Amino acid sequence: MKLKFPAPAIAYFIASSLFLSHYVAAQNPDRDTLAANRVGVYPLPIFFYTPETGFAGGAAALYLRRDTVQPAGRPSNVTGDFIYTEKKQVILEIDGDFYFDAGGYRFLTTTWYKNFPNSFFGIGNDVPSSARESYTSRSYFAKIVLYRNIFSQFNLAPLFQYESATTVQKKAGGLLASGTIPGSDGGIVSGGGIAANWDSRDNTFAAYSGSFYQLTAVVNGKSVGSDFNYSEVALDTRNFFEVYPSQILAFQTSAKVIDGRAPFQDLAGFGGQDFLRGYFDGQYRDKTEVGGQVEYRIPVWWRFGAAAFAGVAQVADKVSLWRFDGFKFAVGAGIRFMLKRDDRVALRLDMGFGNNSSGVYFTVTEAF
Repeated sequence: MKLKFPAPAIAYFIASSLFLSHYVAAQNPDRDTLAANRVGVYPLPIFFYTPETGFAGGAAALYLRRDTVQPAGRPSNVTGDFIYTEKKQVILEIDGDFYFDAGGYRFLTTTWYKNFPNSFFGIGNDVPSSARESYTSRSYFAKIVLYRNIFSQFNLAPLFQYESATTVQKKAGGLLASGTIPGSDGGIVSGGGIAANWDSRDNTFAAYSGSFYQLTAVVNGKSVGSDFNYSEVALDTRNFFEVYPSQILAFQTSAKVIDGRAPFQDLAGFGGQDFLRGYFDGQYRDKTEVGGQVEYRIPVWWRFGAAAFAGVAQVADKVSLWRFDGFKFAVGAGIRFMLKRDDRVALRLDMGFGNNSSGVYFTVTEAF
């Protein structure tokens, strides 16, 4: 299997990059970044492609604010967008990331609505691609997290999340239609927990240096309105090293363990545009997941850059069932176009290859 990009994908990426760079410059013709205490509002068209959505388009508005008292490389920002995809998926999102009290507090919010035709393959680490069945869900999601800086780069936060899902279409005779899969009829997931992290990254969009270690524990239960009783613990670690000027070696590891009865949509998994590119997001899912990936990023010319990446991951019903020969492998490469150099907001086009699987991803910001 040759590791090369289809020519139309590269042409589309370059054309979109040049168009969006001129569009951003037109919104702020004087400079490419935000001065201290300066607010920038950027209305942007959206173009992207992933195997899960096909080609997608829409509109977004990005609000950035950087104050002199905020941590370096950490602008407060709000993003709102509307997306419609080739596969007739509708997505409405509003995300916020705010810094207060000289960086002593960080408030994160995530809300979205999705009407989402999707694919379900089953549960486990060995489900075949031939088991794919189509379904459509309609869901609402909201999550709030309030971090408090405890000391140095260590932060602690309470969190609350709520999701309401309805499965509006299933394949006749399929696994979801059988009613044996938790969440196949939709339901409400509601719970709270804590998140603790050490975050010394110099930038949250595309770090050149520093580390990020986060442990999250959430309990969902009927006492807070959930239809499902289960707990989940997730670990996410990221390390960044500037090997040569602007040449970055990045590492990420991930692990998740679920105890109880969780809906299939919220099981641990991998794939998609961010973690183990080359696999369909959600093809492999179960109660536990473990994996890691590495990426090398280099500047090439003007605003263009390139990256190469590789990773492994697996899912299983229990941690005790993790095994070395259970890992799925993925490799790939991509190109980058820096829309806002000082804030390191970039377009990326990646192509990943897995075990009898591949995917092209055209989206915004680095995978991690």
